[in-house]
Amino acid sequence: MPPGEDWRAPPDEAGDDALAYSDIAIGYLGRNEGYRAAYRRALDRVKRGKITADDATAGLVRRWGISFHADPASAFDPKLAVARLDLSPACVMLGPPPSGISNMLRLDIKMLGAIRARIRIGRLLHLILADKEGDEHLWVAGPLDRPLVMMLPDGSYPFAGLASAERVCRRALGMASGPPALRPTPGRRQHLLTLLRALDGHRAGASPREVAAVLIDRDVRQYSAGEWSDCRERKRINRWLTEAIELRDGGYIRLLRGG
Repeated sequence: MPPGEDWRAPPDEAGDDALAYSDIAIGYLGRNEGYRAAYRRALDRVKRGKITADDATAGLVRRWGISFHADPASAFDPKLAVARLDLSPACVMLGPPPSGISNMLRLDIKMLGAIRARIRIGRLLHLILADKEGDEHLWVAGPLDRPLVMMLPDGSYPFAGLASAERVCRRALGMASGPPALRPTPGRRQHLLTLLRALDGHRAGASPREVAAVLIDRDVRQYSAGEWSDCRERKRINRWLTEAIELRDGGYIRLLRGG
């Protein structure tokens, strides 16, 4: 649900099984006013030819951990969001093989299928591989016409990297890649999207009671002041708003790790 849509309407993504944690994370950051101001400044610099869209994106990704691609023609496009390699364990990296290793296969870019975007982030090439079950994000260090090996980060989420690597291998072999590694359960997805609606209602100036009436129980509109003060719906919406604001203001980084 892009910022600015009617928060009262259920989001189109609510039943989207392909929605990954990174997709939801960029939704929260996209509602952060500090980020939005920085992103608009970046877009303006790109429009004036002061910087390339890729370089502007690289700066935003370094600062915020994830960003929409700073291309004025596709501003705020969630399909073109890039997460920092060290923050997103679902990313896969290809790099030159160690010295002395021979007989490595060269990667034919055509083997990877549809590529949604090629974005240069510093010295690395970021490829977004289009997939109906969830896009794959591939980082490449070095030229594509030379042998490359797949590298997995030695972090706290090794199985996400392994699953993502398997998806890339399956694509290269012409097989269905399967679901992405870091995809929320339907219940978790619904909760996170509901929090986004609460955040949008709050941003639009709706009172907590009105947000609760839309998202929890419309009968709260009829409560007296005393009933509203003591009711569980008020406590729940206040918890939701607190959680949503925390996710917007930095907690979205946890979502990149499947948190």
